[in-house]
Amino acid sequence: MLKTRSLHPGFGIEVLGLDLADPANDDAIDQLVQELPRHSLILVRGASLSNARHVEISRRFGSLMTHVLKQFLTTGLPEIYVLSNVSENGKPIGNHKEGWNWHSDLSYVAEPSMGSLLYAVEVPPEGADTLFASMHLAYEALPPATQSRIRNLTATHSYAGYYGKAFADRAPLTDEQKARTPDVVHPVVRTHPETGRLSLYVGEDIVKQIDGLPPAESEALLAELNQHAVSDAFVYRHRWRQGDLVIWDNRCTMHCATPYDDNKYRRVMHRTTVAGTRPF
Repeated sequence: MLKTRSLHPGFGIEVLGLDLADPANDDAIDQLVQELPRHSLILVRGASLSNARHVEISRRFGSLMTHVLKQFLTTGLPEIYVLSNVSENGKPIGNHKEGWNWHSDLSYVAEPSMGSLLYAVEVPPEGADTLFASMHLAYEALPPATQSRIRNLTATHSYAGYYGKAFADRAPLTDEQKARTPDVVHPVVRTHPETGRLSLYVGEDIVKQIDGLPPAESEALLAELNQHAVSDAFVYRHRWRQGDLVIWDNRCTMHCATPYDDNKYRRVMHRTTVAGTRPF
């Protein structure tokens, strides 16, 4: 039986006293897999994970995806996507200033990620928190009229559009990267395939438009939903410690990175991404 404590009144738990590095605890990892849909987010502190163990644990949740930005798959294991401001031999080891907008990982593919496992290898002593928002709570708090209005709407998610905004100072996507990330259409309200619970499925920058609406109306509604979705009542702020492993359900949460003094401090984070199914 897992020993846990709540991280937020509506979602998220910390699992206490679990040594993830020890293969003898693999039965407990299976319990984490079972608990994730119910809690949306799970924190385990003090994990001392090798890259191989990180991938091994992640595979218990499902098949793993590889990120389109191959230049940041620098650990020797292509399942690990590196987020970092560190450079070695003149080259960045990871993507820096990634995820500083509200999003759900890989929503821009036809079958988005089910979940992500982010491991803190090296963290600054201040700043660089990650905010997580429950899209279940956000949807359920909407007025019934708004729920009805958006229930059958769809939205276009565009990685090319996001990349052009977020990384305008970088080399553009290659033809291969563009071919791997065509625009996709997903429901604005999605159903969790394991719990049946409804949630908002929106986001900043990645979501280009709400389909079938005039541009001004689409922009206004998207802004309204995004602002509502990240209201304080739905948000858990995670203050990282080295060795933290945070596991979240991309089907019912959004998250957002926050700034830190990247000239003063180093940050190295390793993320694995679990494959999902087409939203409905």
